[in-house]
Amino acid sequence: MTASPRSFPSFWPLHLCGWAALGLSMWVGALAHVDDPLRAFVGKMMFAGLGGTLTLLLRPLYHRFHKREVSIVLLIVASAVCSYVVSVGWTMLYKGSVDLLWEWVDGKPLTIPGGSYLISGALFYTFIPMAWSVLYLGVKYYQDVQTERERALAAEGQAHRARLQALRYQLNPHFLFNTLNAVSTLIVEKKNHDAERMVARLSDFLRLTLECDSDVEVPLADELDFARRYLDIEQIRFGDRLVVTEDVDPEALSARVPPLLLQPLVENAVRHGIMPREEGGTLLIEARRVSNRLLLRVVDDGPGPPSDTDSESGVGLSNTKARLESLYDGDHRFTLRRADGGGCVVRVELPFHTDSRTDLPLPAPDATVPEASLPSSPIS
Repeated sequence: MTASPRSFPSFWPLHLCGWAALGLSMWVGALAHVDDPLRAFVGKMMFAGLGGTLTLLLRPLYHRFHKREVSIVLLIVASAVCSYVVSVGWTMLYKGSVDLLWEWVDGKPLTIPGGSYLISGALFYTFIPMAWSVLYLGVKYYQDVQTERERALAAEGQAHRARLQALRYQLNPHFLFNTLNAVSTLIVEKKNHDAERMVARLSDFLRLTLECDSDVEVPLADELDFARRYLDIEQIRFGDRLVVTEDVDPEALSARVPPLLLQPLVENAVRHGIMPREEGGTLLIEARRVSNRLLLRVVDDGPGPPSDTDSESGVGLSNTKARLESLYDGDHRFTLRRADGGGCVVRVELPFHTDSRTDLPLPAPDATVPEASLPSSPIS
């Protein structure tokens, strides 16, 4: 009977300590009624030792019952019968050996206990192997419950990670499709040098995404580097029409965030804020630590959404929202709204931590950080 490391110790420490405790308790209870404490100690410990040895005979039987998953009624009946049989053997061995031993040591004539004495003694002590049986089977079934629970948690965790990876893998083809379209356009326009540069930057970017493919979270510094690699690609397309600025708190750089968190946000800003305008525009990336929260904002000065809304329909943003919900289970905020004076503001609020954690989702926050905690955007 082996135990889960999170539940009980192994069988032998429990078995030996339990029977030793029984012998000691019986000895302590008999001290007030005996003249020779040492003799009483030897007798009670031998009594407990015989009981512990005989109950080991029940272990293979109970193990077979457990494997066959017999009904609880049959298990109770079998345990009661087995306990009585063990008690009869226990009483016979004790009275036929220990008591006879003391008679021999004391020089008394040897007497064999009568059958009625053995039967009554067996009935009296049946509760002890019965209690052992209940504890043995109880621990066994508790361990089964724990094992099933751990399997269920492991399966749930694997399904959770599989869903996150599926969402991750959805991002790469989406981004790749858009970039290859841009490369095709550059080739058609005979801008072969720019097309070569874009392919080279795309290769670097995809290599970085594959290197962190197994990570649940990465440092914000790495995530900013991902976003810069993407913006380098877009810079080839837009040239001076795309101006990127960063306002990042150095303390926030070590915060752990989901990989490819910023890239869909800046891609959304480029596509909807910069691309539609002939003169281009400016994109701002902000990051702050406020107490135990990490605040991120991606702001553009484009036309902005028609109204304040969180119901964005693009693959990148809807994918990001789904990933955040899977990772943080409500301990986050994601908002998209129209900026004052035009443009779009995407705001993400996450728990701030710097350790590499995989025990997500996290508990719900006590409070969220107000928008005013981030400085007003210089983009107007």
